Amino acid sequence: MGTHSLDSNIERMYALLEELILQTDFTNESRLQALVASMATNMYNDVAGSGHAYARRLAASTLTPEMRAVEALDGLAQVRFLGDMRRSGDLQHVAKQLENVRRVVFDRSTLRTAVTANASGVDANQRALEQMLKAYPSPADSMVEDGPRFEAQTGQYFCPLPVATGYAAQATRCVPFVHPDSVKLQILAKLMTSGFLHREIRERNGAYGGGASYSAIQGIFSFYSYRDPVPCDTLATFTKAVEWIDSHDVLERELREAKLSVFGDLDAPLSAADEGMAGFMSGVSDDMRQERRDGFFAVEAKDLKDVAERYLAGAKHTNAVIGPESLDMSGWTRVQV
Repeated sequence: MGTHSLDSNIERMYALLEELILQTDFTNESRLQALVASMATNMYNDVAGSGHAYARRLAASTLTPEMRAVEALDGLAQVRFLGDMRRSGDLQHVAKQLENVRRVVFDRSTLRTAVTANASGVDANQRALEQMLKAYPSPADSMVEDGPRFEAQTGQYFCPLPVATGYAAQATRCVPFVHPDSVKLQILAKLMTSGFLHREIRERNGAYGGGASYSAIQGIFSFYSYRDPVPCDTLATFTKAVEWIDSHDVLERELREAKLSVFGDLDAPLSAADEGMAGFMSGVSDDMRQERRDGFFAVEAKDLKDVAERYLAGAKHTNAVIGPESLDMSGWTRVQV
């Protein structure tokens, strides 16, 4: 949760936050019904516009527990959950569950806060935050049961939707943020996108777009296509991209452009509130970011071929396709929303 205000409204901001967290009334069924219906409709419609993101989350969710949680909260699993909730109409049960969730989540013992403020507003923020925390409940008896142990697996998943074109994704687990090969994989994704995938996916296969990406925090290398008339053919294109980098003589200009693209992402402007969030949310320190930045300069063309061979060629991966029912997806696991 997050909020912001002018310095003159600091106390009111924390008071509203406290009211929202501790005094929300979940028993108003008509408002809860409207909220669930709105969320379900908005998420379902969002799949048509951002299907490539949902396909990537679905594929990656089979590889790490973190991405399984992301899929549950912000992926097709959440679309299905909200749709089932809207159709069931059993909102009394939902209200009770929401109250239980509040008691578990908003616990003083597990709370972490990050505050960005002007120097003149630090003391006021600290006083107001401490006052708000006094109202937080003390640690309660655990109401959370340990779920089944996560086991990574690979597979092929298809989500049929009434759309004219499809979305394809492929995810492979690689290495974490601090691994020396992480920077090489990030540059490799940029080079594959500009040098091969854009041409093959957009110009040859007729999709609106596509490419490769590497999430250093999650350690996942992904391929994807967007509004793709032949998503199944594009899955073969992903494999060809790995073969292409093995046989392609990477020019110095191509390598330089890939690095510049990475630095463009790294140096994108951030608001004052966002500057410290990387450390707060993921534990990435300024020193770690600087060490990673230095590592990009040292990457050579041969390094890209090396990591492609070791992490992508013949590696186990998960495929996910979102598209029309007419696609021939026999043998694939169907994901209904």
